[in-house]
Amino acid sequence: MIDTSTIKIIYDHAIQDYPNECCGIVSGDGKGFAIVHKCKNIQNELHGKDPVRYTRDARTAYYIDPRELIDIFHDAEKKGLKIIAFYHSHPNHAAYFSQEDRDLAMFGDEPSYPDAEYIVVSLFNESVNEVASFKWDDSQRDFLKRLIV
Repeated sequence: MIDTSTIKIIYDHAIQDYPNECCGIVSGDGKGFAIVHKCKNIQNELHGKDPVRYTRDARTAYYIDPRELIDIFHDAEKKGLKIIAFYHSHPNHAAYFSQEDRDLAMFGDEPSYPDAEYIVVSLFNESVNEVASFKWDDSQRDFLKRLIV
């Protein structure tokens, strides 16, 4: 469960990056201490270099630089923390877990981070509309939605 101060930082990031998608990672101890890692969405750069492979731009997709991911993972490990959430925004769209979101969260038919939440922030006109968290449920073999706001 992500606390309200962490959610507020995520909201602010989503509003700051609007109309593009924001993205980030939350590391923490699972007991209330959390660090929000605001990542740079490099989707526009990828789209500009190879629009055939990366057909969407940052208004409808996100991509975190793998080097940034590795740095965050190493930092969390050094501090004895774990990855507790991944987040991104959906500018001018609802807070849903797309098939692409699901595919990115999976390694084969198992979740890469089964204990992590996947937070999606819906924004319209630079304002938060809805926020939902999706968490793996092993019995249903799927990510279940929980509305945050």
